[in-house]
Amino acid sequence: MSDTREALRADLATIDAAFHARLDALTDADLRQPSRSPGWTNGEVLWHMVFGFVILAALAPLVRFWGRLPRRYSKRFARLLNSATGIFNRVNAWGARGGGHVYTRRRIGPRFDRAYAAVLRLVDTAGDDEWALGMHYPTRWDHLFHDYMTLEDICRYPIAHFNFHLDQIPPCDGRMTGGVSGRSVG
Repeated sequence: MSDTREALRADLATIDAAFHARLDALTDADLRQPSRSPGWTNGEVLWHMVFGFVILAALAPLVRFWGRLPRRYSKRFARLLNSATGIFNRVNAWGARGGGHVYTRRRIGPRFDRAYAAVLRLVDTAGDDEWALGMHYPTRWDHLFHDYMTLEDICRYPIAHFNFHLDQIPPCDGRMTGGVSGRSVG
């Protein structure tokens, strides 16, 4: 197993444990409470964190496609996406709000588990020559996106995204654990 795979698997295992610890400590009522992110409930933030894993199913094929073309093509694509930042922000907010209602405490754990398993499959099946494939990203969409991101960076994105939002859901009973520290995207 490559060093990249081993490091990603270790970081992902830590996130898996942190997610389930956080979910186990929250009640249905806790999920309806305001989070530390203005205007969002705990459930909406938690779904948004899970969606960071779900979206990887779309991001990885994009990296694999654009990464085989000259960089200037993905740069143009990223510029186009950046021009639609207002639309993206609205869809992102609506998605979190809707997902926070659809994915109840009982449903969000299994959804995370499926997305997590898909990320592990991606990590395990990526060829050693694919980790360096990359593309330009719409940096106005997310402060965690860098101008140019490789497949490894994209696989680290849900980890960084999870860690960024983790403290926005306040601890409810003291059993909360943190995410992965010391590693970042890009």
